[in-house]
Parts: sequence; structure tokens; C-alpha cells
Amino acid sequence: MNWSANLLKFSLIATCGAMMLTTSDTALFEMHDMASSAPKKTVVKAAPKSAAKPAAKTTAKSAAKSDDYVEKIHPLPIVVRSKSTTPKANLKTTLPVQKATVSKDAEKSISENAVKKVDKMNKIGELLAVGNGDNNSNANCTNCSLAGQVAELKYNECSAKDNYLEKDLEAKEKSKSYIGTLIRSDMNKKPMIRPVCIETAMFLQSSQSGPVVNYKTCESGVAKNAPARPCVSERYFTLVNNSFEVVSQCMKAYIGEGESAVAQKQNIREVFGMITVESGFHINITSKTGAGGIGQFTSPAINAVNKVISETESYLANHSDVRCQKLAAEFLGEKNLMKTNATCDRVSIKEGNPVTNMIYTYAALKEAKDYFDDNVFNDAKIKTKFALSSNDLAKVKRATMIWSHNTGFAGLKTPLTKLLTTKYAKKKVTNADTFLAELKQYAASYPNKGNAGSKARIKETANYYAKIQHKIDLVEEGAAGGSCLN
Repeated sequence: MNWSANLLKFSLIATCGAMMLTTSDTALFEMHDMASSAPKKTVVKAAPKSAAKPAAKTTAKSAAKSDDYVEKIHPLPIVVRSKSTTPKANLKTTLPVQKATVSKDAEKSISENAVKKVDKMNKIGELLAVGNGDNNSNANCTNCSLAGQVAELKYNECSAKDNYLEKDLEAKEKSKSYIGTLIRSDMNKKPMIRPVCIETAMFLQSSQSGPVVNYKTCESGVAKNAPARPCVSERYFTLVNNSFEVVSQCMKAYIGEGESAVAQKQNIREVFGMITVESGFHINITSKTGAGGIGQFTSPAINAVNKVISETESYLANHSDVRCQKLAAEFLGEKNLMKTNATCDRVSIKEGNPVTNMIYTYAALKEAKDYFDDNVFNDAKIKTKFALSSNDLAKVKRATMIWSHNTGFAGLKTPLTKLLTTKYAKKKVTNADTFLAELKQYAASYPNKGNAGSKARIKETANYYAKIQHKIDLVEEGAAGGSCLN
């Protein structure tokens, strides 16, 4: 065999190897509805230039809407367009001047629309809250609206100040670990939470370390303060987005056992809101209380989860989907237990984050759900007080599960049982929203002694769930233009 034949042989072997690696990554990550069969892939061929234009206008509009949707959901890297070299003076001489004539009614309509747009811009401005120290490329945009920034979220251009995660991300990307697979994989085409919402949550978080939050580096396993929020690069965002997607898909039934598909989706939406409030989906964030990571775990919380994490491991290991089994094999087990005295266990990419922290977050929520079922909702006397549909009862249970992430189990049980045994002593709960609004009032008026140490703490615990709802509403209105659920 001559040298050219050998070269062709080796080239084919290399190509097949690359194809196998790509196929493996895709198969490991892509999450479909567990009850549905794998969707068929459709290859769309480009139409020839001479193809006739669609006859119906509605088809063209539908296509445009679809393109706009895809662009919003899949943030694009920044494209720098070359500026026109035509002098402004020449433009004035070449363009005809025409005086505009506008009727009074039209002028009034334009003014009203302008006011509405300004109000919306202000809301979106509150959403993004781009600070002077933010390295977000959008912060330097002088000729674009905030609405445009939300519609076309872009990745950060990293600097020496905020690129400190990139080395670990690059190393993981090249590895055979599941973290590497998540970084290399494309975003799911049918995600539970729209990627634009997760990226907006990341930009919402403080851009600098300070008195409230700190960002950490973990060189050689030692946690040190970083000066700024890590840049939201494409690699970083892809890892965070894909991690939340795969863990949520695997654990939606874990925290929503026996609930409808609609209720389970709403659970994930509120977990998204909780993480947005807690960490803004940043892997390496810590608080002044010592909480750390995506789910903001404290040492007592880690201890509590470690006692039940074997149940979570068993659930994932016996899951029908191999991707969930892989989560158990790679991130859980005795050797992978999160340590209470090691900050890097909560925030370091090398320690399996954000996946490990996300699994712990869902495990903690499952423990909360079980606690309130056992001690409140399944109580023979209290159970009869709820005259709600299954989805509305799931709504109340969801609220207690999420709310207690801040208050603690007993911290929410105290005002909850007080409300049920006083205001609802002789009547039934018939409206979930009304009941939750009343629970907020009771949390402020009848706090558990563990949360009654200061007015600030009472206010924080009473308002925690409402704060999550407000943050979700802001993200959905500004970034998604609807629900963050897909």
C-alpha cells in the first residue's frame, strides 16, 4: 500500500473517531420528555435562488416570527459590523429634505405609544441594572435600546479581571467528564427553561464582589476572593444552562412525585426563580452568611442534605434515563459528599459544580416537600381544610417547599400552622393565591423564634417567596416576553 493510501486510511479513522465523540456527547446530554419517544431529526435543504416566493403573506410572517424566536432563545456571539465611511456632511447633501405632516390624532397616538415604550424600557432597565463596572458588552452600547439588549443577549468579552474561570472551563471542556460533555453540547432545542431567562438571571447578579456577595477562586483548593463576577462567556453560560436543564429534567418528578406534568413544570419555574434570587446562577458566588454556590448552601444545610443524599443517589441511579444514571455515578456517592468546611466544594468547577450544587439543591427541596407533607398536609385534621384542585394544592405545597429554603422548615411551619388553626379554624382554604398572601402576613406577624432575631430577618423571611415571584415576573416580562417555561 503506497503512502497516499495510508494517509487516506488514517484520515478516515480520525474522522470516524471525531464523529463518535460528537455523537456520544449529544446522546449524553440531550434530554427529551421521559414519556415521549425520541423525535425524528429533519434535514432542511436550502431552497434554490430561483425558487418562487411564498404566495401567502401569513407564511412569510410565520417564518419571520420563528427566526425572531430562535434568535431570542439562543443568544448569539457579538458581531462587530464595519461602520460606514461616508461622511455625514455628504449624506445631508444627497438626501432630499421633506417636511413631515402629522395630524393631531396621529400625534396624540404617537405620544401615548412613546410613553408606554418608555415605561417598558424603565422596567427592563430595572431588570438588567447594568452597572458601571459591568464588563457586559451591552453596557458600552450607545445606539441601542435596553429592549434590544434583552432581545439579543450576548456573551461577555472577558478581561483579565473576570476571566479567572476560563482556565478551568477550558480544561473541563477537553476532558471526558460529564462536565466536559455539558460544555461541548449544544443547548437543548426544547429546554424546560428558556436559555434567555437563565442568561438574564446571570447578568442580574452584582458585577462586583462587595459587602453582600463575594465571588471566589479556588486555586489549589483554597478559596480566595475574586474582584468581580466571572465573565459570562459562551463556554461558562453553556455549562450553567445545560447543567440546569439536565438536572431539572432528571429531578422534576423527584420533587413533584404524584403531581401533574403542569405542576411539575411550575415547580421547575420556581426553582429557576429561587436560584435567580439566591445566586443569579453563578457557580462561584458566596454570601456574607457563608452560603455558597448555585443553591447557596450553608454548613448546616449541607449536613442535612448529606444525611439523605443516598436516597437521591438511588433515585438517579435507578432512573430509566442513562443521563440521570450518569449524574449519580459521577457526582454522588461517599467519595463525592460535599464537605461543610470546604467552600470550594460548593463553588469550584473542579469539584463538579454547578452540577453537584444543583443536585444538592433539588435534594434539599425534596426534603422540604416531604417534611411539610408529613407534618402539615397529610395531618388528618389539616388535610380536610384544603378544598382546592390538585394543581392548586400543588401550588401551595410548591410555595412551602421553595419558601422554606430561606426560612427553614420550622421557620415556615410556625406561621403556616398558626394560619390554619386560627383564620381557617372553621373554614376551608378555597383560593391558593389568597392563602399564600395571608401566609406572608402571618410570617411577619407570627415568626418562628429562630427567625425573630431582628426586624430585618422577619421582613426577609416573610417577603422571600414574594421576592421570587417578583423576580420571575421581571425576567419573563423583559427577557422572554412571556413565560420562561418552554
